[in-house]
Amino acid sequence: MTRRPATPIHNRIAVLRAERGLSRAELADGLGINVQTVGYIERGEYNPSLDLAFGIAAFFGLPLEAVFSPTPFEPMSAQLYGAPFGTEPA
Repeated sequence: MTRRPATPIHNRIAVLRAERGLSRAELADGLGINVQTVGYIERGEYNPSLDLAFGIAAFFGLPLEAVFSPTPFEPMSAQLYGAPFGTEPA
């Protein structure tokens, strides 16, 4: 039986950490996981378990879909200000 490659799970963990001034080590300590795991998840090299994904969302006080998505997230600037990615400022 051939195993299908895992579907990438996109996330905003790095953005959420930056907003809160958290290091990867601080997030890892708060979640009880290895700091390298945080890096792997942020870079999309590892998909978290469902339990860990819910734990990460709860850590940030956000719903799961605000942290993880099966499709790439739109840049925050585009969501907040309507500026399409790659356009020059007015």
